[in-house]
Amino acid sequence: MTLSDLTNQVVQDIPEAPLLSIREMLARMARELCTEADAWVQSGEPVVVAANTDYPQVVASQGEPLRIVSLTLDGRERVQGDGFLQPAPSVIEFDRKPTESLLYGRLACRPIYGDMPPDEVVSRWGEVIANGARWRLLLLPQPWRDPELATYYQKRFLAGAADARQHSRLGHARGGARVKARRFI
Repeated sequence: MTLSDLTNQVVQDIPEAPLLSIREMLARMARELCTEADAWVQSGEPVVVAANTDYPQVVASQGEPLRIVSLTLDGRERVQGDGFLQPAPSVIEFDRKPTESLLYGRLACRPIYGDMPPDEVVSRWGEVIANGARWRLLLLPQPWRDPELATYYQKRFLAGAADARQHSRLGHARGGARVKARRFI
């Protein structure tokens, strides 16, 4: 799914809205989804550079860094609070200075203003992004304004954001957890 596909979906529901406004709202809602739900997680790339110096930096190969989901320290995958803290998106503090200069891990990112996330994020969460754009467009003080329909799309966007957040917390895995039922006595 591409930006033009999403634009065409939204145009079908709000035909009076200008295409530029729709594209801007799609980019805004993609950024909001990535910010709130960690929908875009980069992995397999350096997350921290200059880790063994006094000024380590959190970097993203694309977009803006938000949160370190996990980091490989001393050959072990760790989460925030277990060997490091991230007080700001591009700042990291270690309990002990690492021996390596580059540290790998998983980093939640968001697109730069006006940009869209990578295609794999858009194809996975495109419908949620489109619902968010419909929600915000239907609240604008324009002839196509419809607050009741906007409330419907707001609920769908928030439900999709909750799914994305849960998907991120579970490690981007598919499938459900299986639990053995307790015996009835």
